[in-house]
Amino acid sequence: MTDTQPTDLRAAARELHDAGLCVLPITADGTKKPDVPWMKYKVERTTPEQHDSWFSGDRPRGIAVVYGAVSGGVELLEFEGLALREGLLDEATEIMEAAGPQISEAWQKILTGWVTESPSGGRHYRVRVEGGDVPGNTKLASRLAREDEYTEAERQRLRERPNARIVRVLVETRGEGGYGLVEPSGGTVHATGRPYVRLAGGPDTIPVLDADTMAAIRDHCRMLDQLPQPEAPRTAPRPAPPRPDGSLRPGDDFEARADWADILKGVFRPLHTRGRETYWGWADGVGGVKATTGRDEQDRLFVFATGSDFQSEVPYSKFGAYALLNHGGDHRAAARELARQGYGSRHLAAVGAPSPASAPAPAPERQDAEDEQEPQEDEGFDYATTFGLPDTVRTPYDYRVTGRGVEVLSTSGDNWQRVTFAPLVVTATFEDPEGDQYVELSWIDRSLGRPRRISRIVSRETAKRGRKLIETLGSAGLPAVEGDARAVEKWLAEFEAGNVGRIPSEQLARWLGWQDDGTFVPSPEDGIKVDVPFEEQRGPARAHARKGTLDGWRDTVAQLAGYPVPRVAVAAALAAPLLKPLGLNSFTLDISSRSTKGKTTALQVALSVWADPSEHASAMSNWRTTLYAIEKRLNLVRGIVTVFDETMAVTDDTLIDEVLYQLPMNHGKARSGGAFGNMLPWETILLSSGERPALSFTTSQGAAARILGTTIAPFGDNGGAVAAAAREGVLTNHGHAGPEFIQYVLSRLALPNGRDKLRERHRALVDEFRGASDMTNRRAPMVAVLSLAETLACGIGLLPYEPLAHDVWRSLFTAHNPTDNRPEMALDVLREYVAGHAHELFTATRKAMGEKPPYAGWLGVLGTDKETGAAEVALLPERVRKILAEADYSLDAVVGSWIDSGYLRTLKSQRPPHLVPRRFDGARAKCLVFTPEGMPFGDQDEAA
Repeated sequence: MTDTQPTDLRAAARELHDAGLCVLPITADGTKKPDVPWMKYKVERTTPEQHDSWFSGDRPRGIAVVYGAVSGGVELLEFEGLALREGLLDEATEIMEAAGPQISEAWQKILTGWVTESPSGGRHYRVRVEGGDVPGNTKLASRLAREDEYTEAERQRLRERPNARIVRVLVETRGEGGYGLVEPSGGTVHATGRPYVRLAGGPDTIPVLDADTMAAIRDHCRMLDQLPQPEAPRTAPRPAPPRPDGSLRPGDDFEARADWADILKGVFRPLHTRGRETYWGWADGVGGVKATTGRDEQDRLFVFATGSDFQSEVPYSKFGAYALLNHGGDHRAAARELARQGYGSRHLAAVGAPSPASAPAPAPERQDAEDEQEPQEDEGFDYATTFGLPDTVRTPYDYRVTGRGVEVLSTSGDNWQRVTFAPLVVTATFEDPEGDQYVELSWIDRSLGRPRRISRIVSRETAKRGRKLIETLGSAGLPAVEGDARAVEKWLAEFEAGNVGRIPSEQLARWLGWQDDGTFVPSPEDGIKVDVPFEEQRGPARAHARKGTLDGWRDTVAQLAGYPVPRVAVAAALAAPLLKPLGLNSFTLDISSRSTKGKTTALQVALSVWADPSEHASAMSNWRTTLYAIEKRLNLVRGIVTVFDETMAVTDDTLIDEVLYQLPMNHGKARSGGAFGNMLPWETILLSSGERPALSFTTSQGAAARILGTTIAPFGDNGGAVAAAAREGVLTNHGHAGPEFIQYVLSRLALPNGRDKLRERHRALVDEFRGASDMTNRRAPMVAVLSLAETLACGIGLLPYEPLAHDVWRSLFTAHNPTDNRPEMALDVLREYVAGHAHELFTATRKAMGEKPPYAGWLGVLGTDKETGAAEVALLPERVRKILAEADYSLDAVVGSWIDSGYLRTLKSQRPPHLVPRRFDGARAKCLVFTPEGMPFGDQDEAA
């Protein structure tokens, strides 16, 4: 009887929750992705309050269940619509019935439990597993796609990679860590637009099976698999070329005439035959179906159980099975015995001639048993000691691994051929939050005179392309040459396929901070493997580590209570992970002053929130580098602060200009170089320091809106002792505050409307920090996020002082600041130059003394203002243009502001009016004539 399914999502969520299941909302865009960050819900069941928030509005959504332990050990068994159309559900039922009462009864419980029809016409069955863990998502049966089933994308893939396999999944499970959509999801939730429909039962009628029975159900479903399996000479010897005399080899003759029932007698007994395929069970009648024959054209044996001499799910020929059961896998001994029994040595009949008699012919005195070669036994390489792999890891057939490297048996079976010059294996597999897969390759290197293990992580695509793999890891010492590329890629594939379930599998992060699934990785020490795409990122990534205690760090920063600038730097470090949930772009906080009073120490204190701030660690970067190196450093983080010290160390001023321009775009410049070499992404707050303001390096007139800058000395005039104590404190205690803060942020975001509430608090602060000028308004969101971060951290006791007053924030950043005003900074540059080159100004005194022009020519003329009698400086515009250009300022960009500020005299009769004629040294020239406010110089005689 079919239970009535709920008609609305909130009622469905209540029904699912009452049955002990973990519920997720699903986006209504056809991708079937969760509508919230969901990694935490693999282990933590969602709450009715969250369900109310997710499913009570008008926004269209779907609904799903997270399977595994979080839902009480529930597992989903799915038959795809394609499988039903091809009769595989009926075939599975026949297999289960042939397996005996225990399996048959369990199968009927599954078929009559909670059943859902998927939009594609498939069937979803749920089982609650007791007495064991639910495995992860598993594909049980698949087949190769037919040509008429190819999508356009698959056709393109085949054009690019003709040997690629296009697979159609037929039967699979959703287990530990997986999720699946349930009724009443419909509409745009699925790409077809069709709904999920309940066919039978409901969440409260899920059948309960013990773990062993469910494992048997999965094994029986695997018998529906139709993918071609690779054959190995040890289990299914390759056909040898015909003998010159036309006679048969013993193994070939046995393959043609032997019957599986005779070969398997005493091990298996036939249970059921469907078409050409026969299902076999243990000879003693215990258990269900354990093997099949006749499923392919070669009539191979496939064993699905692990309690026999046969390797699970590996195709065996009749000769291979006979050799294993009767001669321990020794093919030569098996061939000799078959020859003794009369197999082989029969001349092939001519075409059209009668078939030879089935009676065995007499055995010759010497049979050609050498044709049936068996590879030497593996010497038993110790993978556990050498590579830390489980003891169960085995070397695939036809290979052997020794201290000299990996070798493969030749096609003829006569000799071993080298694959690598040292042991090389897969030691782990990984999947990142986007679903991309990677493998960790490890090998033994002796280039330094002693053996050492080297490990590198590469994409699975690279591991499957031998030439690319050797090119990628050649510089790291991969023990292989390009000529062996195909052999290397095949070895790695065979090794991994033969050790599925034995090689460790882990989650992988390619950067620190926010991941695409909503999790946050603050450090490589936090249980998730971090493998960065660039070698230069490894040191900075390792520097994001913990030392000392959180309490020790708190005691250190408590000394900063009276110093706003280092406190602002700490707030910036805590604000970095808020950029993503608030939807803000990256920006720069610049601390500059011409003193040596603690700029670097302020940056170190800020960096200690996440990482080791010491000079020998790599987290603290310097401006003396290249643009691409800076982009790689920024690319390491998504929501963690980045530090660059000493702007004056830069070798090319345009580099800082480019970084400040590119940073808010959240990605680097477009350039060639592959997936990781093009427009590198990041998300960070860049902390910069130096004697010269960062804005003075940029020619971009809008840069001030993307930079918060202060010229206040971080520790003032008398804070040297505090700065020294702070530095020593964070060198001893670091890396704790950031992870602690992000856990608090994640907990708030997980609450109903958590993100919206965070944004509301930020918007309120933005309004608070808005002002009369456009610059203040554009800077307000950045100031607000710093203030918000400090307020949150103080509220949970992470920062041991009261938040800065809003007036302090305004005085630091939202009020007028010299670092905001590029025209003012450009004029400062010009003032400094004129003060240092006063001898290049023409004066009446110099004329009377008959002085000659300086080598570079006159800079301008120092005269007297006729109205005030004050000194008047008039400068030649081309000299001014050159002076400003050397400091990365544009005269044309600032001259308008100088005029508006009353720094230049204008003459309406002139074109342009700010170029006023002045006569000196017998010539008349148009000059930039500065007022005393623009270029104060005392009186003329004193200046001269």
